[in-house]
Amino acid sequence: MKHLFKYTLCIGLVAFLFSGQLYSQDYEGFVTLRGGELVERNDSLCISFVIDIDSKAVPSCGTVIFEPELTDGNTVVVLPYIQLNGRARANLNRRWLTICSDEWLSHYNPPRFQVDVNKYTRDSLNYTINLPYEPWMGDARLYLKHELVGCRGKSWLYTYAIQNNVSVSTPYEVQPMVTLLAPTDQVKNRSRQGSAYLDFPVNRSQILPDFRRNPEELAKINDALAGVSYDSDITLKGIMLEGFASPEAPYAHNDKLARERVQALKNYLSQRYSFSNEIFQIRWTAEDWDGLKQLVSQSSMAYKDEVLAIINSGEDYDVREARLKRLAGGVPYAKMLREMFPDLRRVEYRIDYLVRNYNLTEAREIIKTHPENLSQIEMYNVAMEYGENSPEYKNIIIETIPKYFSEDGTALSNAAALLIQNKEFQTARRLLEKAPQTPAVWNNLGVIYLCQGDYDKAAELLSQAATAGIQEAGHNMKELNKKRENDKKLKK
Repeated sequence: MKHLFKYTLCIGLVAFLFSGQLYSQDYEGFVTLRGGELVERNDSLCISFVIDIDSKAVPSCGTVIFEPELTDGNTVVVLPYIQLNGRARANLNRRWLTICSDEWLSHYNPPRFQVDVNKYTRDSLNYTINLPYEPWMGDARLYLKHELVGCRGKSWLYTYAIQNNVSVSTPYEVQPMVTLLAPTDQVKNRSRQGSAYLDFPVNRSQILPDFRRNPEELAKINDALAGVSYDSDITLKGIMLEGFASPEAPYAHNDKLARERVQALKNYLSQRYSFSNEIFQIRWTAEDWDGLKQLVSQSSMAYKDEVLAIINSGEDYDVREARLKRLAGGVPYAKMLREMFPDLRRVEYRIDYLVRNYNLTEAREIIKTHPENLSQIEMYNVAMEYGENSPEYKNIIIETIPKYFSEDGTALSNAAALLIQNKEFQTARRLLEKAPQTPAVWNNLGVIYLCQGDYDKAAELLSQAATAGIQEAGHNMKELNKKRENDKKLKK
């Protein structure tokens, strides 16, 4: 009685391990074994060979059984057998199975292949089995037991050894899993901000819309406000205005000038858009010494170090200004007055507003025209609606979301995840290194190190992510262990 072993079929290429004819003393036919392999492949041991059966391979009343056996000398696995029946024996077996009891049949283990051989038959049997790979199999060999039962009950038993040990076909290719997270739903607070360099007549604070650069500078603010004020999807929450003056007169004078000029802009906008006073927040800086310091630092002006020393001295503002006017006969001060001070006289503005939420149908259209009005979760849902294999999905996750949420860890990690799947590891790493260190980031970074062969670093990050509950990290740890084992086998 043959024993039953669990196995799954495996289709693979055939490597020639041996070729030979198996003869019997009492009959003229033969059976040829050819084309076999004994290969570890992706955690499975693939065993295969081909048996060519001659039409006279088995006497009419005889039976031939081939039983493969895998062993390393200690552990033995007997594989499903092959049975070849002569014509008379085949008829006898059919009658016997017909009259057998159900209880007997419940213990009967049918062969892997059963062939009824006659003079008109010439068969080739492709014997292929895939076993779960176990460590002991690395030193195992495959044997083939050949049993012939003749017409008068006489039998012969032969054993053929395949001399090849198990080979590793190719380096194991890891199948990592990246982590993508659905963004959290957030209130869509938005802001638009910029600077306007308004020109005023000397010592005056009234805004003249047609004076010098004012048409272009006022247009900046008007364009920003128009996009907010006339959009029914937007609720205006506040407007912040901050005025700056340059250090070219007594500080008290500049303080009054900066305050009055920012107030003038507030009045201009209130009249133009009918805004209430409560919508505005106003502040001013009399003399923008920080801005002057930055401009000087970025310049190549003469006496640069001396100018910076005066700016950083911490002295009274008017004292600093007087010292700058005296430095080197006033040459550096004249240059700053001409080239830098105009850039310090400005109004900075920030427009705060709230955007309503959109359903999926609306979001699919909004993302084409005003993606800035969508939340990250709305963009993410649109991407998922297109499907993971679509170009729209990849473009939204990799390009659109990081553009509008460039500091968000989920946005950066999700974009990196798709880049990892595209094998764009360097770009993915740059995104992940910018992101806050979260379990999802650890897993995705771990995948990069795994794919690039830094197993120690990969193990550290994946272990952290798995401990934090990232399921993909647990899978990746298993892949890491498989890769390490595979590398050892290849080296061996």
